[in-house]
Amino acid sequence: MHSFTKEEQRRAGEQNYTILCIDDESVNLKVLASIFKDHYNIVVCKSAKQGFQLALHESPDIILLDVLMPEENGFELMEKLKQHPKLTDIPVIFITGLQDAEDEEKGLMMGACDYIQKPFNHGIVRARVNTHLEIVRQRNLLQKFALFDSLTELPNRRKWQQDSVDYWLSSKNAQSPMVYGIIDVDHFKKYNDHYGHQQGDVVLRKIANIVRRTLFEFGGAIFRCGGEEFYFYFPASQQCDAESKLATCLKSVEQLAIPHHAISAISASSHVSISIGAIQVIPNEKNSVEQVMQQADERLYIVKNSTRNAVSYLNLNVDEQQISLDIS
Repeated sequence: MHSFTKEEQRRAGEQNYTILCIDDESVNLKVLASIFKDHYNIVVCKSAKQGFQLALHESPDIILLDVLMPEENGFELMEKLKQHPKLTDIPVIFITGLQDAEDEEKGLMMGACDYIQKPFNHGIVRARVNTHLEIVRQRNLLQKFALFDSLTELPNRRKWQQDSVDYWLSSKNAQSPMVYGIIDVDHFKKYNDHYGHQQGDVVLRKIANIVRRTLFEFGGAIFRCGGEEFYFYFPASQQCDAESKLATCLKSVEQLAIPHHAISAISASSHVSISIGAIQVIPNEKNSVEQVMQQADERLYIVKNSTRNAVSYLNLNVDEQQISLDIS
């Protein structure tokens, strides 16, 4: 049996990949497990039905799939995998005794990333699986970069669009209250003009880090969705609980005590501050994330055109009335 090269060992160590092997022959499963067990998590099963359930439960990084199996064959399972939104992107390699070109073409046309015929060479199987796992690694890196802001290392607007809807649906099903809102850094253009954009970037990172830690303690999340604008959400149990959490976010930035002398003539404070517009709501069929965020933006506008360094909070749940509470 061929051993892993140093480069392959490095790549394997970068992520603890999981390989799902599906074959009705125990000897084939043992051979495949022996090739990869020292470097990857190996999950094995002997039927397509069990394989489908394991794929849902384990979320493997790659699937090695036999074709000829009783009850349900590999082609039938492949069709089910590609139709399931959670499983459709998992790469599948057919490892089978079918050697006709038509069968290989069928497997590849169904979406398999490779097709290996039995009896197989251990080194070839190892090399092909590692090649496809490297593609998985690179794809994961691209997805990470696509969903995160490089300056603050916060998730970005695209990630917000995914996660906010997921949490909305989850909260709607559980009928649990959530707070959605927008944070804006006060007088940030003046800060950049006075101190320079490089120092402005430092300020954004500091604010992002402190608010992220604060919201994390509340079970929430924050996203950078504009230059100095951040979206957030967190679960809320009662009105006063949400108010105190929002006030804590405001206070956490005040405690950074970042000088902002460019506003000393127009503001009572000479430090960087934030303004927050927030909405508490129990998600339902009559509203949406977009509508709630529009209301949050309206609350933010109120603060930005008055005192700043404050929170404008609207609870849509209290006595089924819209109750506005300003915290400053």
